Amino acid sequence: MLVALLSPSSAAAQTKSFYWERFDVEMTLLENGDMVIEETQVLNFSGEPFTFGYGTILTGSAGNNDNITDIQLREGDLVYQESSSNAPGTFEVSHSSNEVRIDWYFEPALGQRTYTFSYVVQGGVIVGTLDEGSGDQIFWKAIPSDHPGRIQNSTITIRLPEGVEPQRYIDDGTYLVEGLAAGNSNLVETGVSENGRIITYTMLEPLMPGQALEVRVQFPHGILDIPTPSWQARQQNADVYGLIGLALSGLLFVGGPLTVLGFWYTRGRDPETGLIVPEYLPEPPSNLRPAVVGTLVDEKADMRDIISTLVDLAQRGYISISENKAKNHVFTLVNDDKTGLRPYETQFIRDVFGNKTERKLSELRYKFANKLPKLRNMLYDELLHEGFVDRSPDKVRTTYAVIAAGLFVVAAVAFIGLVAVLPEEAAYVGCCASMALGLTALLVGVVGRHMPTKTNKGAEEKAKWDAFKKYLQNIEAYEDMAQAGALFEKYLPYATAFGLDRSWIRKFSSVPHTPIPRWYVPYGYGHYHGGYGRPTTSSSGSGSTPSLPSLDSAASGMAGGLESMSNGLTRMLNSTATTMRSTPPSSSGGSSGGFSGGFSGGSSGGGGSRGFG
Repeated sequence: MLVALLSPSSAAAQTKSFYWERFDVEMTLLENGDMVIEETQVLNFSGEPFTFGYGTILTGSAGNNDNITDIQLREGDLVYQESSSNAPGTFEVSHSSNEVRIDWYFEPALGQRTYTFSYVVQGGVIVGTLDEGSGDQIFWKAIPSDHPGRIQNSTITIRLPEGVEPQRYIDDGTYLVEGLAAGNSNLVETGVSENGRIITYTMLEPLMPGQALEVRVQFPHGILDIPTPSWQARQQNADVYGLIGLALSGLLFVGGPLTVLGFWYTRGRDPETGLIVPEYLPEPPSNLRPAVVGTLVDEKADMRDIISTLVDLAQRGYISISENKAKNHVFTLVNDDKTGLRPYETQFIRDVFGNKTERKLSELRYKFANKLPKLRNMLYDELLHEGFVDRSPDKVRTTYAVIAAGLFVVAAVAFIGLVAVLPEEAAYVGCCASMALGLTALLVGVVGRHMPTKTNKGAEEKAKWDAFKKYLQNIEAYEDMAQAGALFEKYLPYATAFGLDRSWIRKFSSVPHTPIPRWYVPYGYGHYHGGYGRPTTSSSGSGSTPSLPSLDSAASGMAGGLESMSNGLTRMLNSTATTMRSTPPSSSGGSSGGFSGGFSGGSSGGGGSRGFG
């Protein structure tokens, strides 16, 4: 039994204390495997009087026994009666799933008091096999470690039935008996009677709080007809289930991810085309529009592809963009002839302007995000139309996301089902199996994002555009920037689709005489009011020759200079992207609308708690 002190609450009672002068245990093994245990506890109380005590004995797997019965208690000649009255001389027994509790009450006590408990332990013998070295065991924690007071002396006695004696070690013939106090066998003296039926364990020094005393005796299996205890059978089954479950879980932990990775390796990679592409290409390799190129390269129709469409249409003369005094950008439709436009471009113009020819960017807040899914699907349709993919990349990712979600559901159901079906001792198998399946589901979700593939034609086209992207990324290494100003506006739509717009603008903002886009009119520049057909004129000579202002000359008319001009252009692109993907605050997410950048037989029984107050 485990012993604990019930601490009093009053200040005066804080001087109450006790210790054990003796804590003796006698264990008698019956022919049927039950054990009759009698504990004699000699306590010494001091301070304020004590009036009650309690004790618990662990049951089931926690205590290595099936049940505790026939509980009796006496104090000298006084036999306590079982009752719930809490009157002196009575005790009460309560049962829970893994312990039996005894509460007893006595007249106010000081000095030495002796209490004797007796009870029957059912299923307390660990049943072994006929294998050499195996046997049945009594393995009992006579005094657990969490007793709150010093135990000065203790003797544990185990009595075996007639004709039963402990097994002997094969090598030296000594008995298979063991007493262990405080984790050290040197603190316990073990004795075996001449006929071997009586084994005693004598504690050689006081047992302090936190120290336990355990005893073990092993005798040959089959001498007594002892059935396997229920708790042991459950644990043995749990060990079997555990080994099988852990093996399957380990297989799933390794096999699941390997299967997913193998599937990606064979089905999720673009084909090898054998096409030899230069390190870089100084001009677009085909007439694909920037948004389609951006979608092809990363297999995602995202916000930068939508913004590249705006810049591309502006660069081609369909839209102009200006900034008013309120720092609000205004889009103007300067060419409503949609001949030759791709379906997604026509849809973009319709979504931005509706029936108008001018639209403030602020008017699109919370109103454009619901247009994005359709534009996105139309860009995927462009890839299908061009023969770059066999299936929409978005549908491929969605399919794998659904599979991953389904596997997560199966993992959750498997966890609940396995925990309900398996023995309590093997419930961890359900956790392991579910974790393994959950890991596979997670990997499916991650790998699924990379499962879209291209056709041979699509892979070749991507390789060419990757070379062009490298050119844009490192243009200063390939071109004389002083002579490359005309490329700024020309390739800005592609830089935007590649996500290079900020660095692209920054590169050219430091290059003198780089023309600013004809379609962009920042607020605060008074000499150039932009728009198509409204260029500035040179003042030299008698004739006026149309010319486009450069970034640096345009910046000279603005507070903040060249940096302000380039920052303004970058800010326009950023604010347009933010506004177009914005959703009302009450909606979920609040922003982008879908776009984004075995049994061992070695544990001891017994245990519990006791206290006094």
